[in-house]
Amino acid sequence: MCNIIFTWGHRLRYFVLLLLLLPLISCSKEPTKTLYSDLHDYSFTLEHVPYAQLFKNRERIFDTWNAEPQDADGVYLFPYAGGLYYHPVNLCFKSLEALSDYDHTAEPKYLSHAEKSMEALRRNAVRYKNMLYFPYQFDFSEGTQVTYTAPWFSGMAQGTALSAYCRLYHYTENPLYKAVADSILATFTDFDSPYSGVLISAEDTLLKGPRYYWVDEYPMHSRRYVLNGSIIGSMGLYDHWWVFGDDLSAKLFSCEMTSIKDNILLYRNPSERSAYCLLYRQKYVDYHIVHIQLLNLCTLLTGDEYFAAISDLFYADSH
Repeated sequence: MCNIIFTWGHRLRYFVLLLLLLPLISCSKEPTKTLYSDLHDYSFTLEHVPYAQLFKNRERIFDTWNAEPQDADGVYLFPYAGGLYYHPVNLCFKSLEALSDYDHTAEPKYLSHAEKSMEALRRNAVRYKNMLYFPYQFDFSEGTQVTYTAPWFSGMAQGTALSAYCRLYHYTENPLYKAVADSILATFTDFDSPYSGVLISAEDTLLKGPRYYWVDEYPMHSRRYVLNGSIIGSMGLYDHWWVFGDDLSAKLFSCEMTSIKDNILLYRNPSERSAYCLLYRQKYVDYHIVHIQLLNLCTLLTGDEYFAAISDLFYADSH
């Protein structure tokens, strides 16, 4: 994931104090009304971090540009249930990894791979009004009672695609990539179409209450509130602000971070691993580690130490 150093020993000493003085230590303001129907929003002041600290970047080379199987253009094909598919999140991750490698090496093969991969996704995208959606073309069941029937859509896929196109523009200044990024950004205010990957929580939500903005990894069935997919999906909003300085993407990212801050303890299982989602509450070793890393990233991008304090709490729960 990201280069985030856990300062576990230091933070644990002050954890109780952090919780007691939470209103004072937060770098955010009290909740205020927003442009979007009174969504909860602490109006975070975002930190413009160095490129190397953006989501999915790391110091070591990934070198996943030549992973197989591939199509005729060298774009990775995801093998699943006897077929080969363009997997939206997988291809976006491969593109972000290639761009991280390009940042380290300036070797054109990495930039070229990212461009080819994202353009393969774009060719298969669904355009709705001024928005661009990236479908999964295979049915999927991850062991829950729900099967996602193709074509299905994901807020996590939208967010990782937004990250990739923003970073492609950062390196190339190709106006096509900005146009695509803006078309993807528009999907983050689409709450009503059949393709929508975001939601505003209702009265009967699994969250603490209504009016929370949420990037939804699995939006087409029962609301599950998957933690890692929501945070990762929202990184596209941060990247759009990071590249273009856009007020809308900053506002929506702040709303998402507010939702995470207010609801993160719902995922906690004291002395156990954190819940993958709020509906089924599965406990996975790998995703618990991802939660710890992502919460540290939230502190890095917002300046709010509360996320890091909960990261330390999650770490303590599993050690």
